[in-house]
Amino acid sequence: MLERDERKLLKKIEDAHAAIQQRIEELKLGRNLERGTGERQAIADALHSLRTIQWLASRSSAEASSQCGKLLRDGQTS
Repeated sequence: MLERDERKLLKKIEDAHAAIQQRIEELKLGRNLERGTGERQAIADALHSLRTIQWLASRSSAEASSQCGKLLRDGQTS
């Protein structure tokens, strides 16, 4: 979440999502049943957190683009 480089942040989000998806598949196959419900809840929480981080990253990127565009427009009219 503290990554400032947007490309690195998006890559980390993708990697985390892939790891979670892999674990979901393992759970579907019945491995480590003793972890069951608690782990499934942790996975759901992690996916929700990833979506929030991804949304915030895209929002800040859009805001940064908008601010750059505004600065360019203002600079061109001055």
